[in-house]
Amino acid sequence: MVGGGITGLAASWEASGHPGVHVVLHEAEDRLGGKIRTSPVRLDGGTELLVDEGADAFLARVPDAVELCRELGLDDELTEPAIGRAMVVHRGSLRFLPTDTVLGVPLDLEVLAGTGLLSEHGTAAVAAELDRDDPPLSVDVAIGPFLSERLGPELVDTLVGPLIGGINAGDVDQLSLSAVTPQLADAAADGGSLIAALRRRRPAGNPGPVFHGLLGGTGRLVEALAEQLVARGVELRTGHRLDDLASTGDDPVVITSPAPAAAQLVRQWSPDAATELDHITHSSVTLVTFVFERDDVPGPLDASGVLVPPGEGRFATAVSWGSSKWAHWDDGRHVVLRASAGRIGDDRAAHLSDDEVVARLLDDLSDLMGVAADPVGVRVSRWPLGFAQYTVGHLERVERIEAALAADLPRVAVAGAAYRGLGIPACIRQGRNATRQLLDRMRAGG
Repeated sequence: MVGGGITGLAASWEASGHPGVHVVLHEAEDRLGGKIRTSPVRLDGGTELLVDEGADAFLARVPDAVELCRELGLDDELTEPAIGRAMVVHRGSLRFLPTDTVLGVPLDLEVLAGTGLLSEHGTAAVAAELDRDDPPLSVDVAIGPFLSERLGPELVDTLVGPLIGGINAGDVDQLSLSAVTPQLADAAADGGSLIAALRRRRPAGNPGPVFHGLLGGTGRLVEALAEQLVARGVELRTGHRLDDLASTGDDPVVITSPAPAAAQLVRQWSPDAATELDHITHSSVTLVTFVFERDDVPGPLDASGVLVPPGEGRFATAVSWGSSKWAHWDDGRHVVLRASAGRIGDDRAAHLSDDEVVARLLDDLSDLMGVAADPVGVRVSRWPLGFAQYTVGHLERVERIEAALAADLPRVAVAGAAYRGLGIPACIRQGRNATRQLLDRMRAGG
């Protein structure tokens, strides 16, 4: 295995469960986990709070992460957000996002109208979509233009763009409907009204929580995997960069490194795959964890956080109200806020010092939330080139990469956040599936 993020660890877990398979994992950094990291924030006075530096949750309704947690014996550590509603900055003020939406596409138009987020004209444009009789969508398109034409640009700018663009640190005018929002693509394939198709797919009854976290942070998943992989005899070689596939001999290899590193590894043997990998672009994000005394943060903090649309002209792209969202981050004395900066087309944070990033984000917290006091704890976490951009045609590009590797390097596969999903469950699924497919191919003499 090449790469010790969650994809590589999941691939190693899958491989080590097969009799007679010896697994070696190579990770260039001195730690495992990739963009999953849970670490302490040191507060004035020397106390510490344990807070995630990257992903703090994973989708509960996509089974892969939950199933892996159960295999590792982490059932009792699964938790869910204490609060589900989020807010958005709208013309300089904070407004609640409507409930009952699919990735920002509203299913209840009365609820949407009640938020006051859209003008009368914008609300009417959404309502008119229910009368559309479009043919089934059979090609990939960019999310923003497609939904703007269907539902009006106001909805996209106010709700869809901040939500989907925030998750992917990207631009919905470039992101692929099929690769980024398969739920919307599947509904559009029905033809007719997109809203009506999404309503038909709405699960009956109580579907349960949308997200799960772990009481000790998502880093607990990495810790548990590492401990149990070692117990299975897996060699975890941290601080060890694999620069040449020739050293792996005829052994099957799953490359879970970021796309640029994967391209370098396969270029000599599969130039077509490397060229396609080179065309996957990335955005960089900086996430700053702030801890304040509770009395220094005004307001009820009755949301999981706030999204910041690009049109608002802010440095921040989102602020997660961590101690409201997660009960295990709330010590009763402090407020934990995680503020993000950076998206595709906005790399200002990448060129500023930590102190400058902190100052710019504090300005936004002051303007948006009225936070005037100094924090008692600050931590800066940088994720350079951390978010692959799934532009239009991305899934076709991934298929070309896989086909080129199957022809040129049948013992090698790629998997991870650059290909078929950014989230933790998608990465786990990719790692395990790639391992199964390679082992099956090797056993069949491929």
